[in-house]
Amino acid sequence: MNPKWLLPISMALGLGLLGVAGAARPLQKMQLWLDQRDSPHTAAASALAPIIDCVNRVDRDTRLTYYPIPEGESDKPTLDNYGDRNEPEPYLIRRSVCSQQYTVKLARQAPASDLLAAADAYAQALYNVTALADGVTRLQPPAPQELAPEAANKQLQVAHAHVVEKYLAASTSLRQQLADEDLRVRPAQLALLQARFGRDMQWHLLNYMITARQAVNQIEQGVRATNLTPQRVADLADAVHKAAEDSRVFMNTLSSRRPDDEAIYLWYNIKAPADEYLKALNTLRQDWQDHAAPQQLSDDYYLVTRRYDALLSYYNRLARNAF
Repeated sequence: MNPKWLLPISMALGLGLLGVAGAARPLQKMQLWLDQRDSPHTAAASALAPIIDCVNRVDRDTRLTYYPIPEGESDKPTLDNYGDRNEPEPYLIRRSVCSQQYTVKLARQAPASDLLAAADAYAQALYNVTALADGVTRLQPPAPQELAPEAANKQLQVAHAHVVEKYLAASTSLRQQLADEDLRVRPAQLALLQARFGRDMQWHLLNYMITARQAVNQIEQGVRATNLTPQRVADLADAVHKAAEDSRVFMNTLSSRRPDDEAIYLWYNIKAPADEYLKALNTLRQDWQDHAAPQQLSDDYYLVTRRYDALLSYYNRLARNAF
């Protein structure tokens, strides 16, 4: 094994073990031991990886199914305009990817973590919303004279709306806590990569994705706290641009760019969604500086979050397969 890939490979194995039914628990214990021998930060990232995998591969598309349409949007966002479409449908993978086994490594590494309760609540909410959705789908439209079935159908739809509301709340809670934990670990991973291998292409790739995530996080936090400023948006857009430009400059210094180099291949494949994300950030910055109407700024903010999610969807599948 090339030791250069120890850190990302440990995360990929953590994801792969989740689908093993009876052997999942002992295999995850062994993987956590291997991760801890590398570094505590590797172990922390590996323990989060199965939960991140569930959020990225199942929760994202499930949320789209129940996505509230923002004012001014004529249609729901779909996978056609949302991101990578090469993942299996959530209903095909949710039992393996979001099973109760997905917190085994985290429970062993950090048994007092608040994330455990959020992850368990999400798994239950996901089960409830999909089970009740199947019941709503199976019901056929009643004949006009069948008042009892029609009333039952309405009652089931009301119950489903309530379950959907609880699902979205559980999803939001899990995502927020997971983002905080994930961002806490990533800078330490970046420092570990630099200490071992210098600022190579893998370092630049991870640095860009951390910078992109920090930008959308800080914009979202500023919107919620109502203290976001045009200058802050400009600074964040500049940071994302610099991280992307640093990657491009580094690539140009390479004497050889092998097509089988995972980090280089991944960077080329996320370049288009990365450009769209930066474009959305710059649009928000420019419209705000031009004193655009509040609705326009709201639409710009919405587009920033959409473009980041699209970028992340492409990155996650390729990174999971490569590393």
